Amino acid sequence: MVDVCHYNVSQNEIYGRYLTANKDLECGELIFIDSPFVVGPKPDASPLCLGCYCPIENTVCSRCSWPICSAECEQSVQHKPECEIFLQAKVRFQPIEDWSASSPQLDCITPLRLLLAKEKDPERWKREVEIMENHTEERRKKPTWDADQNNVVNYLIEHCKLEGRFSKDLVQKVCGILEVNAVEIPSRGGFSVRAVYPRLAIAAHSCVPNIVHTILHKDYEVQVRAAVPIKNGETLHISYTHVLSPTLLRREHLLESKFFNCMCPRCADPTELGTHLSTLKCNKCDNGVILSTNPLDNDAEWKCTDKNCGFKTSSVAMRKMLGVVLAELEQLDALDPGPSSLELREATLKKYKSVFHPCHAMLVSLKHALAQLYGRVENYLLDDLPDLLLERKVELCRLILKVLDVVSPGDSRMRGMMLYELHAPLMYLARSEYAAGLITQDKLKERLQEPIHCLSNAARILCREDPQSPEGITGNIALHSLEALKASLESL
Repeated sequence: MVDVCHYNVSQNEIYGRYLTANKDLECGELIFIDSPFVVGPKPDASPLCLGCYCPIENTVCSRCSWPICSAECEQSVQHKPECEIFLQAKVRFQPIEDWSASSPQLDCITPLRLLLAKEKDPERWKREVEIMENHTEERRKKPTWDADQNNVVNYLIEHCKLEGRFSKDLVQKVCGILEVNAVEIPSRGGFSVRAVYPRLAIAAHSCVPNIVHTILHKDYEVQVRAAVPIKNGETLHISYTHVLSPTLLRREHLLESKFFNCMCPRCADPTELGTHLSTLKCNKCDNGVILSTNPLDNDAEWKCTDKNCGFKTSSVAMRKMLGVVLAELEQLDALDPGPSSLELREATLKKYKSVFHPCHAMLVSLKHALAQLYGRVENYLLDDLPDLLLERKVELCRLILKVLDVVSPGDSRMRGMMLYELHAPLMYLARSEYAAGLITQDKLKERLQEPIHCLSNAARILCREDPQSPEGITGNIALHSLEALKASLESL
């Protein structure tokens, strides 16, 4: 593929290096393609094959004894160099009892691969990677510094006997480059791993991004596109956080992992640009809602907006409460998708209905999961759903799309998936009403235009994804469903 480069690199005191568009960009237009400098396991990962990143249990490399799933992966280009190092140093992967638990032994793998990539391509290292932020002084104050020193620096230099090739300072610098610049990506094996993309790493952050990226599984190449129309000279913004997180959690994540305080317009607005993703209900009065008095201060007080109410609470109490609810949501996410996981989410929604604004991020996360579960799990398949639950699925999808219009406008994977989820209940409801004699054939044709529109846009967005990814597969299904729906419409 011809190299595409529709950006310029600029620099200022706020962002450091950042990217701007060098031409007017259309929605969905390819801006650039980037190949990873390194790919490997995340910190605290459970054991996975160091060749294909599949989950693994009790299978190891015949030469070095580190986790490998097959003879093919044993010969993979990413594993062979580290295999030689482990073999020469006689460093073996220590036996473990629980192969599903995190294994600190793997923490050294990606830093080692980055060091070896530096040796292999010193020019690219110097040009693209060495200049990346690593925030050494800030990282010294974090507990992860000591963990990196023991599990990575000392392990590689002393146990793996690499003192003649790399210094301890360089290894810590590599740990910093990975912590600050690596992005989490889906692997071919279905595990999340991390990768460093030199050009993508330059893109500035905003909690309302205007660019999106797609990872291709074959070689982990990343394609970066405009999510919305972008004018020549505008800054290209990617989101380093989950767009459906509340401001307090987003800003703390960015400070903890990327070492900066986000000051974007969304973070500065207590209502999160009118979405109310951080808003709580006030149980002391019926007229106000609870908002942060200064969302750009993580320690600011939270108060009711009704001047006659006077209710207030601390950021400490708010953080504690969000932590409790987040832990509940993570437990729900760990459940296998099925009728009980759907019903438990509905029960959790009711539980917190009087606490959160209907559009609070915690409830929106639950509703996002429910929008995908209705029609897909036993007892709640599309053919089983009564009109009331079909309307529930429509309501959930429309809410997510309305929120995305503000916090992740344009062509995002999440929008594509929600449009696909929305088309089916709309189609079923229209056909149900026609079969019951409630609408005419002309009205049916009119009503089926919206699911056609949903499928068309879902296919357009999702067919840009890797064909083997869940989103790419859904895009292909959307394309075929679109043709089938159009054909059935013509036959009416």
